[in-house]
Amino acid sequence: MRFPLGDPMLVNARVEGEYGAVRELKALIDFNAPYCTMLFQDALDLGYPQAGNKHADQERLTPELVPRFTEMRGIERGILFKLHKLSVGSIEVTDVDTVVLELETPRFITFDLRLGRSFLKYCKLTVDVGKGYVTLV
Repeated sequence: MRFPLGDPMLVNARVEGEYGAVRELKALIDFNAPYCTMLFQDALDLGYPQAGNKHADQERLTPELVPRFTEMRGIERGILFKLHKLSVGSIEVTDVDTVVLELETPRFITFDLRLGRSFLKYCKLTVDVGKGYVTLV
């Protein structure tokens, strides 16, 4: 899949929950994010009820499922789950580590899903700055 090098780098993604619910989401490619991140309402709609839990409560019950990691906004905390299937173009990956962040991204943003390294590690990513495009295979 080839797309223009831009800011932001947006692609269409198809996500499938563990019980077969499917959503088409606008996704941002983010090389610096350790995990894919999703808005809690989309995660709930896909069949991940833990996304609706309070992060502090979830951390008390299962601390291994509430990772902390550093991002541009500082130290983030999220509820971790395995997204059953994530497809971008012809690339299809199963059981992708995904988090619902404690502090959600603002609603005025132009994407629903952030594709972090938990997805990108399964892809070959080529950036051609001179020609102005990115290739993801």
